[in-house]
Amino acid sequence: MERSMDERLFEVITHLVASAPTSLEETPSLAAFRMVDAAHRLMAIVEGDDAFLAEARADYLDHFNLVMTDQVAFDAWLGEYVRTFTGEALRRTRSNLG
Repeated sequence: MERSMDERLFEVITHLVASAPTSLEETPSLAAFRMVDAAHRLMAIVEGDDAFLAEARADYLDHFNLVMTDQVAFDAWLGEYVRTFTGEALRRTRSNLG
């Protein structure tokens, strides 16, 4: 049986709330990872036919373990990941403006 949208969103909200106290004791990279992980969980909910989000989810899955094995590489990947989202946000805004 498929979970409702509300149930799926509640799961992500719970993840964010439960992660907040933990982030106080973590390295900055691990705290940043928790935010990207929550974004990944949200992407799984809204992806649909969105090719960009499908690619972003795959990119996340290819790199998320770096936070535990090579935080310098994770930080570098994270910067590039943010740039891809910024570029996509700009592209979508421009296309919506006409």
